[in-house]
Amino acid sequence: MPRKQFKTPKIVTPGRRPVWPWLAILVVVGGAWLAYDYGRRSAGYYAAASTQRIQALEARISTLEGECQEQRELAARYQRASQIDRAAAQAVQESLKSLEAERAELQQKVVMLNSLLSGKVSGLEVTEIKVGRQGEPATYALEFSISKRGKGEERVTGRLELQVIGRRDGKKTVLKEKQLGLKQPFKMGFKHFQRFQGVVRFPKDFTPEQILIKGLPAGKKFKKFEKRVAWSAALG
Repeated sequence: MPRKQFKTPKIVTPGRRPVWPWLAILVVVGGAWLAYDYGRRSAGYYAAASTQRIQALEARISTLEGECQEQRELAARYQRASQIDRAAAQAVQESLKSLEAERAELQQKVVMLNSLLSGKVSGLEVTEIKVGRQGEPATYALEFSISKRGKGEERVTGRLELQVIGRRDGKKTVLKEKQLGLKQPFKMGFKHFQRFQGVVRFPKDFTPEQILIKGLPAGKKFKKFEKRVAWSAALG
């Protein structure tokens, strides 16, 4: 009777798991972090730098508040004096107005930087409004920037409306582009930011008090915006 043959079972030793899936995961994570970091850099701000800037601005605001209080007390003393020095009182009032305008501008910057850090800023922002005297009477060079607070690559187009608000013969007066000597309105066309420059001219009896910039973006991607700043704060 033939003998049955039994096969000896093979013992399989588990080998090492391949390493490449883990390497692929590390590469993907590393690439995502680099892309995120690059996006933050290309957006134009760093959290640490923004925090330092906020602290510096808040310190300056605190100093301005102290100076404003001193100027208010000094103005009150001039007004209470038996012999009022009108020239000195007017100088104090002008100094107080300038300090308060600077404080308001710095507070706006703090709000903007805090919004940047929290990631809540979107849309378009007008910054760095400056005016400088020119050689001709009542003529000023105007410059400002508009930047996009976002990481997208969408192109911003549209136009701007510029107004200078002041007084003429004691009455409130608003001068628009043509009245300011601008032949054409400013036009927007940028992906991240755009710098605008122009020369404005006033009637000789006009006293400027505020600058108003209105943005009218084309399409529905970006909302309308505006920026109002005191003339004394923008005057360099």
